[in-house]
Amino acid sequence: MNLKRHRKLGLLLTGAVVCSLSMAACSSSTNGGRSGGGEVTQDVKDLVAEYQEAPTEITQTEPLTAAPEKKSVAFIVCADPTCTVLADALEEAVTSFGWDFTAINAPATDFGSAVQQAIDADVDYIAGTGSDVATFQNAFDAAADAGLPYYSCYSSDVPEGEENNLFANCYDLTAVDEYSRVLTSWIIEDSGADASIGVVNIPEFPTLSNAVEDVENTLDEFCDTCASQPVDISLDVLGSGGTTNAIISFLQSNPDVNYLYLAFGNFEPGLGQALKSAGLEDVKVVGVQPQQAQIESLIKGETDAWIATPQENAMWTLADQMARHATGDWDKAQERTAAVPPIYIVDTKEEAEAIADLKDGWPGPDGFKDQYKALWGLS
Repeated sequence: MNLKRHRKLGLLLTGAVVCSLSMAACSSSTNGGRSGGGEVTQDVKDLVAEYQEAPTEITQTEPLTAAPEKKSVAFIVCADPTCTVLADALEEAVTSFGWDFTAINAPATDFGSAVQQAIDADVDYIAGTGSDVATFQNAFDAAADAGLPYYSCYSSDVPEGEENNLFANCYDLTAVDEYSRVLTSWIIEDSGADASIGVVNIPEFPTLSNAVEDVENTLDEFCDTCASQPVDISLDVLGSGGTTNAIISFLQSNPDVNYLYLAFGNFEPGLGQALKSAGLEDVKVVGVQPQQAQIESLIKGETDAWIATPQENAMWTLADQMARHATGDWDKAQERTAAVPPIYIVDTKEEAEAIADLKDGWPGPDGFKDQYKALWGLS
């Protein structure tokens, strides 16, 4: 994996590869890394400014043409604790229009078995998060054969409706592309166009690893004096709790890096203290998908900026797409618009304190539930 210096013509400077923590985090060095800063363009400033305020509206604007008839929904709860939060949010959404809801826990290594349980339960809709269809293809195909539409979030699959039996992906690579562009632009402006970024990701998860390419593309577009490189965290290292040590080792091997970009908020716990202990407190930390722990870290001065992404709103988006299928209002173009939830940048102590009491992070625009209910004819 080569450190990339971002030229306007996309030229790459490569250097000697140095790997630390075998199979955990790899990096490479180049002759010079950062080049002492450059120009922060007006385009960068405008893009960052656009996302400095919390959004007030959901992305969906079209009302249903009728009230949806009663349906039943099964949600596959992944093994990560955050999925329980998602299940609760989806249950609240679908039961608001009188539907039945069932949560089915999925084993960490067999998501498909839980999907099969949902098929056997003879529900009308199945939803799940964090798993690409390819990881449970047989069960997904069985759902299609049974005529059960599938709804996803936090995966890389693109919904095509009847063509592939996927009717939603409420946080997909389209969303990752946009969020990465915004956060990378923040880094460019904050650094005075003198950033060397380590992008912490898990290669096995496209919604995390895609940030590596997105950061590169944004630097190619906006900052020819900046650099980036991936910090690949293996599933073994993640599962053993070794992520922080892998990041510290990476930084020690790459002293030119002055920003860490965390593609997932859960990479952060304990990182701030570890950086301080290692004498690396000058490295700035930014990331996506913060929850309460990450917001608290910003208040303490251990991290510097987060893209607030609304988990609850994402689940209400799934419910909205189900309702549109039930009423015959489902439309691919509308689904694609809704796939990019509203976001904003949290980069001050005051902004963090305003949402610090929300244990699951920023839920979405103020009154977003009422906005959905209005579209559903419930208010």
